[in-house]
Amino acid sequence: MKLRKIYFIAGFIVFISISANSYAFLPIPKEKNLLDLQSNCSVYHEVKSIYHKDSTHQLNFRYADKERGIKPWVAPTLLITGGTTLHYMPAVKENIRDFMQTNLAYQGRLDDYIQYAPLAAVYLLNLSGFRGKNNFGNRSALAVKSILVSSFVTYRMKTWINASRPNFEVHSFPSGHTSTAFTFAHFMHREYGEMSPWFSIGAYAGASAVGILRMAKNAHWFPDVLMGAGVGILSTELVYLTHQYKWDNEHLKRLDILPFSNKTTKGIALVYRF
Repeated sequence: MKLRKIYFIAGFIVFISISANSYAFLPIPKEKNLLDLQSNCSVYHEVKSIYHKDSTHQLNFRYADKERGIKPWVAPTLLITGGTTLHYMPAVKENIRDFMQTNLAYQGRLDDYIQYAPLAAVYLLNLSGFRGKNNFGNRSALAVKSILVSSFVTYRMKTWINASRPNFEVHSFPSGHTSTAFTFAHFMHREYGEMSPWFSIGAYAGASAVGILRMAKNAHWFPDVLMGAGVGILSTELVYLTHQYKWDNEHLKRLDILPFSNKTTKGIALVYRF
């Protein structure tokens, strides 16, 4: 039992500390007044819009945070490496699983809902007057692209590896719930992390809770959760790296949403006028 506790505590500390690295890389603003921080964030948004103006119709990889260097990639690299390594260590996986089921067994659906909490928080903060880095159009485009990339990578890995879950079901590696949770947690970090580090802490803490609940439900192994977290963070970071920031009000006016219906199909069509 002591050995199991050591494995679990060590794994849990690595899980939380590595996840928190993403917000720790950002310099904390010196201003203490939250209104000043919000104002600075708005100014940054305007400067950023100008910065990307010339890149609207060409694909480039201008990274707005060049001073951060490789730091944004450290956390997802460590998470993915750790998840891959532990995936091939069945004794460690089973020890952590046994500890979770003995001490933290859980049956419920809370993890199905809180994986989307950071996404909802971003829009609630914006409605409350706390403006993030991007306007509604770009923010929404970034969120949609991030979850599409994350979901695609996670699904392909699940079907390709086809690992068994601890409850003997299939498609265990990586954890889809954890991948979604960290995709949106990193999205919130990118939008509001520079306003206050507590936004990032809250987002990553909620995402970490999703991973823990997935293990407590015996739905995933520990490496599944680590890999899911790494895929989520990496997907969002890649989307922010390549996004062209052209979803401003001028471009959104060219977008029409049209409902359609025929004998067999109903839906909506998105039409963009170039």
